[in-house]
Amino acid sequence: MKRILSIFIILPFVLSCNGQEKSGAKSLADGALQLENFDFNTKISTLLSENTKSKEYSGYYQVKSEMIEVDTISDGEFIGSEKPVRVEYRQRSFSTRDVLANFDDFEFNAINFVTNMDGKLMLINAVAGETNKDKTENFVSKLNKKYGNSKKTKGEFVGQNFDIYTWQLKDRIIKYNLVFDDEKSTLKIGGDKNPHYKAYLFIIKKEFQNEIFGKVSSGDFVYLE
Repeated sequence: MKRILSIFIILPFVLSCNGQEKSGAKSLADGALQLENFDFNTKISTLLSENTKSKEYSGYYQVKSEMIEVDTISDGEFIGSEKPVRVEYRQRSFSTRDVLANFDDFEFNAINFVTNMDGKLMLINAVAGETNKDKTENFVSKLNKKYGNSKKTKGEFVGQNFDIYTWQLKDRIIKYNLVFDDEKSTLKIGGDKNPHYKAYLFIIKKEFQNEIFGKVSSGDFVYLE
């Protein structure tokens, strides 16, 4: 009897471990999020666990230097009868010293999420605060080898053009956007301005693409095209 009981005790533990290995999901508080082959079934409450809630600001999460604001978005079709359609988790500040996400061995300093009202992840966005064209060429080359050649297009935001690389996978769309930041609107205290490139990686779950493109367009999502 003791032997049978021990099997039932061990089995759930094994299944739990296997489940964790399959999804690879963990709280951002426990380390950088691996975005390659990311499991979209991961719950936002796993990524932004209870201990990442800001103790100072209601409606915010804090992971390392990144402050993440939670905002419920309504459809806005009729004033007074708006229907909530999604929740956006948008970074409000971050440091280029932090690494919050990886794709392969490429590092990103900030991260944003979008879920539907059922809490299902629709979109993940990672930001590299400072990068260059060589790193972009390496990133694009690696993904081209894995997923086939990207489609290169141009995007535009407030008169600024930027490069967009797109890969269409079976269940997701990957976009990598290279944007030049001239720092004209950046306030520098005790230092010179440092014009540089930023990289915006977007991973969209394909079944939600019609709810994302042309609709999610605030914060870092302004570069999503």
